[in-house]
Amino acid sequence: MDILFHGVRGSTPTAHEDFLRYGGSTTCTEILHKEFQIIFDAGTGFQNVSIKKDRPTYLVFSHFHYDHIQGLPFNYEIFDSSNKVTICSGLVSAKELREVFVRAFQPMYFPIPLVDTLKNLKFVDFSTAQDDMARLCALETIELNHPGGAAGYIVEKNDRKVCCFLDHEYGQLDKVDEELANKANNCDLVIWDGMFLDEELPPKKGWGHSSIEQGVSFSDSTNCKRLAIAHHSPARTDEQLKEHSNNLKSDKVFFAYQGLSHKL
Repeated sequence: MDILFHGVRGSTPTAHEDFLRYGGSTTCTEILHKEFQIIFDAGTGFQNVSIKKDRPTYLVFSHFHYDHIQGLPFNYEIFDSSNKVTICSGLVSAKELREVFVRAFQPMYFPIPLVDTLKNLKFVDFSTAQDDMARLCALETIELNHPGGAAGYIVEKNDRKVCCFLDHEYGQLDKVDEELANKANNCDLVIWDGMFLDEELPPKKGWGHSSIEQGVSFSDSTNCKRLAIAHHSPARTDEQLKEHSNNLKSDKVFFAYQGLSHKL
């Protein structure tokens, strides 16, 4: 499996020379295998995804805050009717999911009624997606601690396992954190929300994000093989991220950047 980071910024995209190395596009992560394509979220990084015609493509949403959905209409490959995309979320039903995007991309906010226009988008319940994918890989969802709710995901194929835990506020709900740790134990890659630093957390309590330092601690306690810090603050420059990366006290934690391909 290849893990492709198309957008690693949180909250809002950034466009400035100080953000070129790690990229300014918001959240979008792709898991690409010769038998399937899974895309987690459609932030502005979604425009960089190449939709595959030769394998099933699933677009899986953690939740529906702007930075996770705003790129959906701007990957022009979805306007190719031969590109079939199945959309699901562990957070809501297929009916509710479709309504989210009907409302988000209606003419008041977007030039065309996107969902009605794109007949190649298929909305399904998460359990249906799980069943459909069962012969290809194991796809699980897990609760995250985020305002309004969010879903994390675990993908397993043969002896490889990836956990995507973006938009989670660590250290507030013990039961949720314990479940995440159980799923992440000995996995090949955890994708972690590193929006804040520890020193920035107190006034941001309840905002639904974790810190870089918490990611390092989580990687040690779960014995995961690698942990990728993502969902970078839109205010965090390349130089700042480089400095934090250099200061890491772990050789298995790394900072994801836009365009990174990580092979498992």
